[in-house]
Amino acid sequence: MVRAAISWEHPKPVHVLLLVPLVVLGAWIWQRGKAMSPDRGAVLAALRAARGPALPEAASVGALTRTETARYDRDSLYEAIDGAADGYLARGFVSALMATYTYAGSAEISAELHRFGSEAGAGEQRAGEKPSAARSVPGFEGAESDGTVLLAVRGRDYLKLTSLTPGPEAEGRLVALARAAFQEKTR
Repeated sequence: MVRAAISWEHPKPVHVLLLVPLVVLGAWIWQRGKAMSPDRGAVLAALRAARGPALPEAASVGALTRTETARYDRDSLYEAIDGAADGYLARGFVSALMATYTYAGSAEISAELHRFGSEAGAGEQRAGEKPSAARSVPGFEGAESDGTVLLAVRGRDYLKLTSLTPGPEAEGRLVALARAAFQEKTR
């Protein structure tokens, strides 16, 4: 049986010099990994914005129930709003969430939260659907309502709420739902 002889040489200075850049790079990566973001709130806000809009839970707006949220994109929008889809798409529609909230006394509100490619597109859509009797909602910038329909824009997001059962409580419910959808604080 033949055995190969293995001999180990001591590392030469050139070998040590080749390791120095790797050690420096590893130390730099380790230090960067330990560093924390200086503003966690900004990171969370960026993550929420990237996630897209969301409709609030029923209990958070005083509703008894909320239907399952339906999601639509550019290809499926016609399933939800066949006759008006072209206008939305022309203004840069990206996606939408839709649900119906049910309140005590069988009152219902239809909620549509649309994301557009730009703030201008969201604003144009609101202007195109604004009821003639709509007026600004006091203390809620970017929201208008006629008591049955409430429209609001926040950045690229356009909210359309429609009370399916008009009544004296309808406008208050519309405003509460809009504030919750945009996480707007009561002033």
